[in-house]
This record gives sequence, C-alpha cells and structure tokens, in this order.
Amino acid sequence: MEIVAIIASALMALVTPAGVVLDTLAADALRRQVAGVDDLSVRIDNVPNYQVIHGRIDQVRLAARGIYPRQLPDLRIAAIDLETDPVAVDVGALQRGQLKLNTPAQAALRLRLQATDINAFLASPQVQTWLDTLQFSLPGEVGAREQQRYGLANPTLEFLDGDRFRLMVDLEDRVLADTIPIVLETGVAVVNGHRLELIQPRLEIEGELAPPGLVTTFAEGASQEFSLRRLEAWGLTSRILAFNVRDNELDIALFARLDPNSPFLQPQTSPEQTP
Repeated sequence: MEIVAIIASALMALVTPAGVVLDTLAADALRRQVAGVDDLSVRIDNVPNYQVIHGRIDQVRLAARGIYPRQLPDLRIAAIDLETDPVAVDVGALQRGQLKLNTPAQAALRLRLQATDINAFLASPQVQTWLDTLQFSLPGEVGAREQQRYGLANPTLEFLDGDRFRLMVDLEDRVLADTIPIVLETGVAVVNGHRLELIQPRLEIEGELAPPGLVTTFAEGASQEFSLRRLEAWGLTSRILAFNVRDNELDIALFARLDPNSPFLQPQTSPEQTP
C-alpha cells in the first residue's frame, strides 16, 4: 500500500514556477521515491492550472511497469495503475520540504503481480527474516521452548486455475535438525472487501493429508490475519474491489484512503515499521 504514500510524496515537487511541466516533475519525484521502476508515466489534471499554487490537484493518473517499492525493494510489481480523487496539500509545509495533507487522499488502484516476481521476493533475505521472527508450536506442545523449536523456510507459491494457490514451505525442527515439507492448496475469496478467506483448503504434511480439524482451525485463523483493517491503525483504509488469478498473474483492484496523519507519509519509515 506504500504506493499511495509515494503518490502523495510526489506532490512535494508540484509547487513550481509557471511554465514548468508538472507531469514530468511528478514522474521524476516518483522515481526518487521508489527503489526502481522500468517504465513510468504521470498525468496531472488541474482546471484552472494555477490551483496547484494553492496545493490543489484535481486528479493524478499514474501508470507504472516493473516498480520496486522503497520499503520492499526485493518485490517487483508487474504493473500499477492509479487514479486519484482531488488532493489538497499544505503549501507552506511543502515549501519547507515536508508533506502534509489538508484532507484525506483517495485513489483507485490496480496492481498486477506475477508468480515469478512473488517467488523471487519469497526467496529474499527480508522474507526469511520475517519468517525467523515467527513463534509457534505444534498441536499438543506448549511452553516457550517449543515455540522456539520450529521455523519456516523456502516458501514458494504457484497460481492455479479458479483463483486457487499452492503454497509450499519447509517446517524446520531445530531440535532434531529435521525438515518437514508442507503444501497448502486453497482458493481465496474476498469477504466484505477487506478480508481474504481460504476456500476449500487442502493441507499436506510430509505427503499426508492433515486432519480436517487442524485444517479448519488454520483456515479460520488465517482468515482473521489476512485483513486490510489492520492498516487502519496506520491511517490507511483500503478495500479490495476485484481479485483474480489468470496466466500466472494476480490482478487486484483496490480503493484506498490515506489520512493526513498517516505514518505512511513520514519519509523515515523503515521496513521494520511497515505493518
């Protein structure tokens, strides 16, 4: 969701002398805000044009291909198309090099992610660091020692027909120095625009089907975790409008609303602070 903040940050370059092409300045500002991008175009619509001097932008339209977000530099997003509602920024703050929204910023956003790019990201040191922080125990095992015993490694994802996915990961037993392969195959549905629900999940552990009760418990827990409402504490409200899998590509359409006090607008946010 950092792309919403990136768009807002680009507005810092828009209070400019007359005659300067704002589209070009915005595109250049965006390139400085991301880790990398293959192709980027920006169009800014303002009627009348002098509104920008007062911090008013009627609409920003962006198309980017092969973009690497600043906070997730190992993740390549195949395509981003974004269209904002009117945006109002504090001109005085902009002149001091700071971004401050006078009103919430809203945008419609479409993302396309390819399986090859996702798997490259899953193999990155950043993801493995996240996995290393997970603490859990198997059913029937309790205590802090058991929570430190197991870890996850080598995650890979496959896109299947019918909006289904296959996730493969190794469960490492650090005490016995053993590795247990786990395969989860599931469909995904969007509930109330903010929550992803696992549909007909199938879990294999070392080639054996997991007990139905374990699968049900896992699916219910995962459904509660995969909620965009978690981002609302960070001043970002977002809802999924469309979610489709086709030709090894995940296509997601979203609505996003960024509050003026959101931490996503702070330039020093680190990857560790990203929710």
